[in-house]
Order: sequence, then structure tokens, then C-alpha cells
Amino acid sequence: MMSCIIRIQEAKPIMTETELGIADFILEHKTEVINASTQTLAKKTDTSPAAIIRFSKKVGFTGFPQLKIELAKDLSNDSMQFDNLLDPNESIEELLKKAYQSNIQTIEKTYGILDPLIIERVAQEIILARNVYLFGIGSSGTVCEDFQHKLLRIGKTSVYYTDTHLQLTVVPNMQKEDLAILISYSGKTKEIVTAAKWIKEMGLKSVAITQSAYNELGKLVDLVITIPIEEKELRIGAMSSRLSSLIIVDLLYYAIARHDKEETHKRIVNTRKIIDDIQR
Repeated sequence: MMSCIIRIQEAKPIMTETELGIADFILEHKTEVINASTQTLAKKTDTSPAAIIRFSKKVGFTGFPQLKIELAKDLSNDSMQFDNLLDPNESIEELLKKAYQSNIQTIEKTYGILDPLIIERVAQEIILARNVYLFGIGSSGTVCEDFQHKLLRIGKTSVYYTDTHLQLTVVPNMQKEDLAILISYSGKTKEIVTAAKWIKEMGLKSVAITQSAYNELGKLVDLVITIPIEEKELRIGAMSSRLSSLIIVDLLYYAIARHDKEETHKRIVNTRKIIDDIQR
């Protein structure tokens, strides 16, 4: 089941003011909420028990008791904060354990919110596209490069430019048979949102890999693959979001490659052969 915290964060854009108040209180007082009754939480949020029950159902639970159970699970498996991860007084062995735990949690949360039907639909769009254009900067750009290399290995024409201006320049020249894949953890990156606006106005197909279908980017594209909302604005690096995005493109690659297994095998063998030629 999807994380309780992620469910609440994902649903925020479609909540009423009353529901937003409940959501904010839960996210800010997680431990207190776990031990609260419906009546107690209603009093704390200046709402009613009925509003708490409706809220619980709106974010996908049968009621408030189930919401508390899932919230407790989140707290017991909470993401490792960098403040705790980077302790200069701890040994490297302890750092390895913490980094391992942090990565495992990211992987579990990513798979926990995946929609297989969306993955299948996006894979089909990639297969049918004439060209796949990739958009992303910073750590998202690293994911774009990785995906471009994978697609090239199986004969799928893909285009990605590290230069942001070049990324934007190709948009007006895209054709109706092309597909755009835009990657932005926040969904607010100006360059990527600008590209998405143009792509939408041109009536072209588009996919976003981002944290919510309701952010700026998510509202502009045809399909959204969501990744967990884990990182703060101030962070050492986009590690969790990068890992989540890489998991997504790996899954898309597998889904595309299995479409014609024999042809995929043949292309991979040939790409290996040409590299071998220069290593002799």
C-alpha cells in the first residue's frame, strides 16, 4: 500500500481548505495523530469527526483507524534525514548502513506508488513514437542521458541535449509522431515547464516523471509517472529523486525491450560487438 504521508501529500492539490488544515496538522504532528481518536483530532483541527472520516476516505483509506496504522508504519520506516546520515563522529561502516537503509526506503516507496497501467501505456507510446525527445536539467538531466543510452542500444531514436537552450530549441521542430518525456522532481523547473507548455500547445504527446500529477508540469502533460515526495528544498543532492527516476526509466526500458525480445537481443549483441571491435 502507498505510504500514508505520500497519499496525503499527493492529494493536497485537490483538497478543500478544511481538508488542507487536517492534512497539515497530520503531517506536522504525526506521532500525536497516531495516538489520537477521531474526536480528538477533530478538536485539534477545529473540524468534526465526520470531516476526519471523509478526509481519511479521500486519501484512500477505509477510515481514520486505517490511516493511523499506515501513518505508524511510515514513522517506523521514516526516510533517513541527511542531518542524521552525515554524522562526522560515526564510522564509515555506520555510514554504509545508513546509506543502504536510505536507498532501500526510496526503492520501496517508489515501487509502492507505481501504477503498472501507466508504465505499460508510456512504454507503448515510446514504442510507437518516431522519435523520443528527453527534457531535464541537473540530476534529471543525468536520468535523461541514462535513458537515452538505453534506448539507443535497442534501436529507438532518442534526442537529448545537455544544453538547456538546445532542449528548448528542438521543441518547435517536433512532429506529431514524436513523444516528449519531461523529468522534473519539483515539477516547477522553469525551462522544463516552458517546454511542456509549448508541447501542449502544439498538440504533441507528452509524459512527465515528477512528484505529482497536480503540479505545474503534471497538469501540462498527457501521462504522469509519479515519484515519492521525500526531499526538502534544502538538500545535499537530489539523491532520492534521482534514484526514483532511474528506477522508472529502467522499468520503461524493460517494458519496451520485452515487446520484441528477439529483436532486442539481436540489437544488444550487435552493440556489444561494435564496442568489442575497438577493444581488440
